[in-house]
Amino acid sequence: MVIYKATVPSVPVPNIDLYSFLFNANEFNQTKDLNKPVTIEGETGRSLTWNQIREKVSYMATGWTENVGLKKGDTVAVFAPNQYDHVILYLSLLGAKCTISPGNPAYTEAEFEHQITNCQASALVTVPALLPVLLKITDKIGLPRSRIFLFGDKQVEGCRPYTSLSGNKPTVTPLQGVDGANDTAFICYSSGTTGLAKGVMLTHKNFIAQVVQTINAEPEEDRLNDDVILGFLPFYHIYGLTSLVLNAFYKVVPVVIMARFDLELLCQLVEKYKVTLASIVPPVAVLLAKAPVVAKYDLTTIRLLGCGAAPLSKEHIESLAKRIPAQLKQGYGMTETTSGVISQSLQGGVPGSIGILSANMECKIVNEHGQELGDDQEGEFLFRGPSIMKGYYNNPKANAETFTEDGWMRTGDVGKYDSKTGEFFILDRIKELIKYKGYQVAPAELEAILMGLDIIADCCVVGLYDESQATEIPRAYVVLQPTVEKSDKTAKVIADYVASNVTNYKKLRGGVKFVDVIPKSPSGKILRRQVKDWVKNEQKKIAAKARL
Repeated sequence: MVIYKATVPSVPVPNIDLYSFLFNANEFNQTKDLNKPVTIEGETGRSLTWNQIREKVSYMATGWTENVGLKKGDTVAVFAPNQYDHVILYLSLLGAKCTISPGNPAYTEAEFEHQITNCQASALVTVPALLPVLLKITDKIGLPRSRIFLFGDKQVEGCRPYTSLSGNKPTVTPLQGVDGANDTAFICYSSGTTGLAKGVMLTHKNFIAQVVQTINAEPEEDRLNDDVILGFLPFYHIYGLTSLVLNAFYKVVPVVIMARFDLELLCQLVEKYKVTLASIVPPVAVLLAKAPVVAKYDLTTIRLLGCGAAPLSKEHIESLAKRIPAQLKQGYGMTETTSGVISQSLQGGVPGSIGILSANMECKIVNEHGQELGDDQEGEFLFRGPSIMKGYYNNPKANAETFTEDGWMRTGDVGKYDSKTGEFFILDRIKELIKYKGYQVAPAELEAILMGLDIIADCCVVGLYDESQATEIPRAYVVLQPTVEKSDKTAKVIADYVASNVTNYKKLRGGVKFVDVIPKSPSGKILRRQVKDWVKNEQKKIAAKARL
């Protein structure tokens, strides 16, 4: 039996609730100036200090109970672009012993409804711009306006600003009656191969473990640097939630917040606020390396880039280093592991590797029969440790498929442990999921939408790797009805139909290809691997032509 264990020393994970953990005295909030801004709205300069956040959160937490009637275990759905007071909302709800279910503000109506109903939300927080679609859903399911709240300071359509709910007395820590190891702090949604996103239950302990593991991976001298973080990753996504909201607050590090990603704005904010740390994803790395506009700005204050959500190739690393000569640290994680569980050390890593195991984590690699493999053998990654999710909400079938009887969590990701370098590498995904710029796209969901078109007889959706963007993009292979013409016009009709039924990142950016038949097994299951081979063969031909 080969079980890979972290080579760094284990760290204790406090048995406490996340709210108390973040506000209790620690090495950072006892040594830094708590009256300096820690959340800064990049474009306007509006800001909040650590002390202001603590004060507002303390009274807001009791306000949710006193003025709304929320009780322990109630779930509050949150749909909004990044806000400079996002941290106040999240921490106040944790202080009220609620569970938070953040989601993508760019969802379609059907996607909003799925998450709101699936997580059984008792209340909802959003921005005024999303009210037209969200009120349609809440009216339909019977969630009253008195339970719908807004970022900002205006009442709209009978929905109050959440900041108007401040209570009469502050919350006292530690919170009473919260079981850190078992109570769910967040339900984050992760796409499943069935097409419907599944609610990932992450406990207070999961997040606390993630914070202490991250800090443990840092050199001592880096801990008290006067760093400034750029915050464009969405706060509803596990990567942004952990690194830019919870970890940054715990360490009292200022975050310059962007509500939307815009490359030139990003460069302007780095220069203006002298940003030193940036968490990015591969498509952003490509833009920073190649876009002409980047050369107009001084980005030399950046000392460290953290890159996650998908692997970054050696070529992309080298081209990025020419523009931004900062240290680059890659890692691996997923919503189900509360973000990163493997990461490169700050001393560097082999290009293409994802690094070494985080403290307290264990990994094993198995073949398709569940047999354990050893060094340099390729198989599926399984993990065990304190940051592994509690399970999928209200989904025993998915839990049975994901967890082994002895508590290991299957990832669906194929990789290996390299004995020469002592590092892990990700090679492929067993899952059918397509990963577009860090977002998960379930082929089955797009296939179901495609089959809603009368002109389509059969279809299969796979991911096509786009080198120029350093990401996968969804492509549909379609069998048309006999009377329908295979033309660019028909392809556009199909692509437009999908685009009108999904959120932006699920569009068929890889195009629509017409085929005569979709390969299937005797039982009728799509042989997706064969379809992926079509893509690989096409790319090989294109590469061969380019060399001529």
